[in-house]
Amino acid sequence: MAIIGSSADLRNKCKEISDPCKATQEPIYITVNRKEDTAIIDSHVLDELYQTIDLMQKINESIADVNAGRTMSLEEAKKKLL
Repeated sequence: MAIIGSSADLRNKCKEISDPCKATQEPIYITVNRKEDTAIIDSHVLDELYQTIDLMQKINESIADVNAGRTMSLEEAKKKLL
């Protein structure tokens, strides 16, 4: 479950807010005027998200290539690479 804190908490208790973020691997939402405004996420989790997005984009490109007929046989690939 996400932890929600105020912007004043962020300013005054940065380490106390970031520690649970690292421990739980979940975002912490910062509120301004009692409305969600910003999310803090552990940098390692963010890196993993970017890697996942990159992989998903490559998979989608590959699927598009197959659907468009841009394929080759194993023998053709071997010749091209060697």
